[in-house]
Amino acid sequence: KAKITLVEFSDFQCPFCQRFHPTAQQALKEYGDNIRWVFKHFPLDSIHPHARPSAEASECIWEQKGDEGFWEFADTMFENQSRLGNAFYEEVAQQIGVNLAQFQTCVSERTYQDKVEQDYQQGIQGGVTGTPGSFVNGTPVKGAVPYEQLKAIIEAEF
Repeated sequence: KAKITLVEFSDFQCPFCQRFHPTAQQALKEYGDNIRWVFKHFPLDSIHPHARPSAEASECIWEQKGDEGFWEFADTMFENQSRLGNAFYEEVAQQIGVNLAQFQTCVSERTYQDKVEQDYQQGIQGGVTGTPGSFVNGTPVKGAVPYEQLKAIIEAEF
């Protein structure tokens, strides 16, 4: 029932996405139930080799812990970009409290490979060329814009 939908196409290894993450979090805090944040994967494979594996791992977390687990994992990835890799994903999965064997199987079998690719293709079709590539009720927001700029776009939608 939110009046505003923020769709973000993002990459856990992208430094600009890392910079934008707190901006989107601030919008959630300020607008509460009036905004929903939809996270879509847009791994820039050619420059971020950990983007796709971390995206797939995040969905394996979601499988067991839902949205709350997903966001905890996402926050941790952005806070620790230099540590991205399977050992770190498993460490975070344990902290979140998932069944580790189930998580490891999900990651190794690339259970969410198709979902991540579907997100990526949706971004391409929507005109996303880099990350973060976001939309506020369909209005494009390119890059890691400062909060005041995002807020102005949101306010224009009310």
